[in-house]
Amino acid sequence: MDNPGGWIEVTDTCDLACQGCYRHQLNGHRNIQDIKQDIRDTIRLTNCDCITIAGGEPLMYPAIIEVVAYISSLKIKPIIFSNGERLTPELLLKLKKAGLAKMHLHIDSHQERKGWIGKNESELNQLRHHFADLLWNNGRIQCGFHVTVFRSNLAEIAEVARWAMSNLHKVQHVSFIAYRSVPQNGKLSFYAQGKKIDPGNFQMISTGDEDISITTEEMFEVIHKQFPQLKPCAWLNGTAVYETFKFLIIVNIGTEKHLYGNMGKTTIEMAQMFHHLFFGRYFAFLKSPKTGSKIFLLLFFDPQIRNAFFSFLKVLLKNPFALFNRIYAQSIHFQQPNEIINGKVNLCDDCVNMMVWNGQLINSCRLDEYRFFGEAMTIVKTE
Repeated sequence: MDNPGGWIEVTDTCDLACQGCYRHQLNGHRNIQDIKQDIRDTIRLTNCDCITIAGGEPLMYPAIIEVVAYISSLKIKPIIFSNGERLTPELLLKLKKAGLAKMHLHIDSHQERKGWIGKNESELNQLRHHFADLLWNNGRIQCGFHVTVFRSNLAEIAEVARWAMSNLHKVQHVSFIAYRSVPQNGKLSFYAQGKKIDPGNFQMISTGDEDISITTEEMFEVIHKQFPQLKPCAWLNGTAVYETFKFLIIVNIGTEKHLYGNMGKTTIEMAQMFHHLFFGRYFAFLKSPKTGSKIFLLLFFDPQIRNAFFSFLKVLLKNPFALFNRIYAQSIHFQQPNEIINGKVNLCDDCVNMMVWNGQLINSCRLDEYRFFGEAMTIVKTE
């Protein structure tokens, strides 16, 4: 299997409540040797380029530095997915020394975050900026943000994208993830180990379809109205409903002061092909977000790069010294997670966050089904 990303969870303990979280506190901190075995198995089974360390809140795990260092020692890029509440300059420097390649921070208006309750997504950009500066000033660690998207904040995500693009040199990634939960509308029955179960006992349920029906296309359209120049360059389909876009991905190109444009699908295809040819695996992200002006060599193959190059030339005509400004890449993801459509579980086709549970490879979004029931739920449509 060739999968760019792997996933490991070190604890299910957390210090923050997030609406829509489907991870439950059952076991607390995991044994470090079990974690290392899962890391080795994940690399062997997925041939991954990076491993995301998640939870729970991974910064609460006592041996988090050791986990980062172990992944890095295996020539795999470690990422931490955190709420940032325990992040300090001192900890960041230790993580950087251990080999941390990137940190993703989950910040949105549906968290019970002290001092920020009731703030909208635009106001939360102040908090995002604080963390972006923290990572920039303490090791230049690559920085990303995750936003869970509900009907109530869908219209606000364009302001998050605007802020991220205005800080392109510090912010390498933003994910907009549609809220999902188990529908409890009387039309579906759920089974595990041959027995009927009530999923509401272990996960948030939804009695209406409206709250859990946001699509990647809807989220993209909200941002596209504000920034019509943005175009996706990569996507991932669903397993049960192939025509769904589980991921839509935009990759911006620009400097600290100027957004030149986006990469097109040809650039992504060529980059992945050559990376696999030389390194034996596909990449989830590059070790350095600095692409440099060499990216414009692809203008002969990619019309999106050609458009970005013309924007670059316009800036140079006004200020020739802009030639020396560093050029960065920044990805914007729209994600439609695990969902039930017409009685079928619609997963990402070739999940980018596969993980190991008891020696077998599973979708990380279904981990608690295995922890509660020993297997993934099966669904029967009753109407």
